[in-house]
Amino acid sequence: MLARRISQTLQAIATTAMLAVLTTNYASAADAAPEAPFGDKVSAALLNYNRATPHIGTTGKYDPAAVTEIKALGFATTIDLRAPSEEGVPAVAQAVRAAGLKYINIPVTTKAPTDDQVKEFARLVEDPANYPILVNCVSANRVGAMWALYRAGAGVPVEVAIEEGRTTGLKPSREKAVRERLGAPAMN
Repeated sequence: MLARRISQTLQAIATTAMLAVLTTNYASAADAAPEAPFGDKVSAALLNYNRATPHIGTTGKYDPAAVTEIKALGFATTIDLRAPSEEGVPAVAQAVRAAGLKYINIPVTTKAPTDDQVKEFARLVEDPANYPILVNCVSANRVGAMWALYRAGAGVPVEVAIEEGRTTGLKPSREKAVRERLGAPAMN
């Protein structure tokens, strides 16, 4: 009887220890990942740059020549929210890939990203294997719309998510559609 209790206790301790190690390993993977730079480390080549989180930077459009800087800043992945048919997109995609970085395109062609686009974005930005990530569009307006919807979907209060979206580039031209998608009151 005593031997059985000892065995059960040891099993419980081993299970708890294994869960602690797995949790720590997952958390430390994100913690150990390289970080996105702060704005003072970025040149004017990255229009409207902002560091949204330690692992995610946001910007407007950039020329293929800026990819050298993007790589030097340590970014591993770029997520372009422009349509492939928009001016400069094919050249940027080619330059990013040629530099050995991941290029991912989620073309937002509506005022607010769709649910499927937000889900894909969430999957990408929550994967430490992609860090650090640079998210871009033309002016950062689509980036801000995506960010607001992503953050609201992650449980951030709607008004806070919209304010974060503004910080990353959301402008009134897309905010109305974002508010409608979130069921938020109209803009003042």
